Amino acid sequence: MSTEQQLAAVVSAANTLTNVVTGKISEIDKALADARAKYDAQLSSLNSRLPRLAVTKNFSMEPDATGKLIDSWYVHTQVTATKVRTITTAGAAFGRPDADVEFMLQIQADVREKFPEFDINAAGFFRNPVNVWQMKWTESTTVPWLAFPCAIDNGRLGGSSAVPLNEHMTMGAFIRVIEGSVAHTWTTGAEKGKWRWCAIQVTPDSYFGNYMNVHPIRDSATGLIEVMLAGACTGVVTRPTDWGTLLGLG
Repeated sequence: MSTEQQLAAVVSAANTLTNVVTGKISEIDKALADARAKYDAQLSSLNSRLPRLAVTKNFSMEPDATGKLIDSWYVHTQVTATKVRTITTAGAAFGRPDADVEFMLQIQADVREKFPEFDINAAGFFRNPVNVWQMKWTESTTVPWLAFPCAIDNGRLGGSSAVPLNEHMTMGAFIRVIEGSVAHTWTTGAEKGKWRWCAIQVTPDSYFGNYMNVHPIRDSATGLIEVMLAGACTGVVTRPTDWGTLLGLG
């Protein structure tokens, strides 16, 4: 066999080996992709099975006895909270006003821009009333927190207004920013001019006894937002359909 023939044979063998390696790499890439998809599906299934119990009070944002404040909430002294709407538990066929149905449909339309499958059940029955509040501020000269619900054990022996950070937890709310800006906790993902389901998932902290008050931060000197169904729960919630009634064990 001539030198040219030997070189050709070597090149042919090298090409064959390259093709084999390339094929194996493709098989490995596919196997990794399949494994990741299976892992993600299992993780999603596990997350959906974790308990979702409220760890903050008054998820429906009911007013207190005066009707001027949100019961079991702290609102910054620079912030004025005003209840602007209550969506009744009864469906449209049993008395829910058309204006409230249209209001809920507008929230649904906005939220569907991020979650196309979302159905807010605008004309159907709810387990609890849904209260909508405006929060307005015209100054921000001190620590600029907005408002927060108390922890579910607040007022009991050893309880606190803050929630523990040593468990999987989700903080969320439906938010519409009208003026200004807010960020963090249950306003994470808020956008001006649109209703958004805002949420952040918290993984357990390794620091013993760590805690926080579930309050957003006012990022502007003045502002106005609308909010409903704000609070925190155990578990991992990643879609607004699951952000409805939360049961808190007292």
